[in-house]
Amino acid sequence: MSRFSAVPLASSLEFLREVFDDAGLDEKTSARVADLFGQWLRERSSTGEAGTPRSVRRLLWRGRVDQAVRTLRELGDSAGPGRRAAGPFRDLADWISCWYPGLRVRPAAGDRDADPADGPEVTTGLEGVRVLSALLTGHDGRKAVDRAEQVLRLCPMGRTALDSLTAALVTLIYADRADLARRWCEPLLEQTTTHCAPNWQGMFAAIRAETAVRQGRLQEAERCAHAALTHMPTAAWGVALGFPLAAMVAAKVGMGKYEDAARYLAVPVPEAMFETPVGLHYLFARGGYRLATGAPEAALADFRTCGDLMKSWDIDLPGIVAWRLGAAQACLDLGRIREARMLVDDQLAALGPAMTRTRGAAVTRTRGIATRLRAATLAVEARPAVLEEAVEILQASQDRFELALVLAELGRAHSRLGESHRARAVQRRARHIASTCGAEPLTGAVSPPGSPPGPSEGAVPAGPGLPGTGDADLSDAERRVATLASQGYTNRQISGKLYVTVSTVEQHLTHIYRKLGVSRRGDLPTFLD
Repeated sequence: MSRFSAVPLASSLEFLREVFDDAGLDEKTSARVADLFGQWLRERSSTGEAGTPRSVRRLLWRGRVDQAVRTLRELGDSAGPGRRAAGPFRDLADWISCWYPGLRVRPAAGDRDADPADGPEVTTGLEGVRVLSALLTGHDGRKAVDRAEQVLRLCPMGRTALDSLTAALVTLIYADRADLARRWCEPLLEQTTTHCAPNWQGMFAAIRAETAVRQGRLQEAERCAHAALTHMPTAAWGVALGFPLAAMVAAKVGMGKYEDAARYLAVPVPEAMFETPVGLHYLFARGGYRLATGAPEAALADFRTCGDLMKSWDIDLPGIVAWRLGAAQACLDLGRIREARMLVDDQLAALGPAMTRTRGAAVTRTRGIATRLRAATLAVEARPAVLEEAVEILQASQDRFELALVLAELGRAHSRLGESHRARAVQRRARHIASTCGAEPLTGAVSPPGSPPGPSEGAVPAGPGLPGTGDADLSDAERRVATLASQGYTNRQISGKLYVTVSTVEQHLTHIYRKLGVSRRGDLPTFLD
């Protein structure tokens, strides 16, 4: 039986003390205030008012999982033997399903009146949470998108609507429709700017940042993530802190601001965050940072951790994080081509056939990225056709950064095949798109017109574009590290060969990438040796 199959009347006095602690009162004042309510709470406990779904949600939001579970057990006992909680407790089950999928209640047959994705009339309750829960449990993206848009269209901006609206927006993101989420988020963010509390502004800004990342609008993502963290202090975010942090890190990495990204990754996060989907966002962003700074083994570990968690929670949806594609890129950086191909093929198989291009149902951002990575595992002669398919898909999904990335790789493939005219035209377009979305490393990495062809045809491109052609600014130590890195040695192997620490190797690689205008070891020029 699930530990949430029944629900508890916990120590409300203990919970109140937690609330006052969160409010920033000193210990003595917090205890005095809580004691004033102690007798009243004990008198009310028999009615079930002390331990409520709201109190459970607050505990889980703060990452106090064990205390929340105790409260749930007591609430369940208060319902009587054999009785399942109803009404607000069913809403709580949906909320838990979204935030803590490892603790999900799987309702018995007939427990619900209707499929939550078909849904009742939208008011200001938790309809959006039910839609998100239905997506995570049923994995029907098209149905979830239709229902989420209905919630966003009909749910008024009332005091109780925040959870419903934000969950509906997240549903669109997880269904791989960041374009729709952005379209709906814009007017909501405008309304919250003048009419709503800081927590509303913070949540909508964080969602806007995530949609901007997925559309390659890096400067916008950076701005919105900063706004989110400004509207709400770090402590107020609870286990959701990783959401704006992940968007900020992803934006900083795409813009080549690796030191800034490292500072945001150094912000302490609640351990319980890694029991929630927010932890997946954070791990995926950290994996991207590690890839960009020359630590593909560590990045691969982050991506595989995402995969393990998503499988254990039965929410293995690429719209949450496409962990297989992150892992495939890490394998490409490590020269493990066959493993990368298997990961990409698994992702494409999970997406199903391309079918139709209407309404973006089958042509998604995830498919476009997977197609680009699939091309990187092929012989150079076979790449242009596959990369052109990826270009078409990514244009439809409106991810500007990924579009610039695939165009850069297409130009690189044409250059290797001696098709200089095509290469120059494609690279020119890649540079323009990269510059508009603030991706400075990618802008600098695409060769200017008339540049010589890239590395030998047998090499597999793993990064965003062509490396620079000058290495005069590299120190002798950096040159030795770059030479070994370009030959496929890992950071640990390089440290052993050069008798330096792994940390020193990582620092050298960071400087090398900045000087050469590249973002990962797969882009290092082979002439360094």
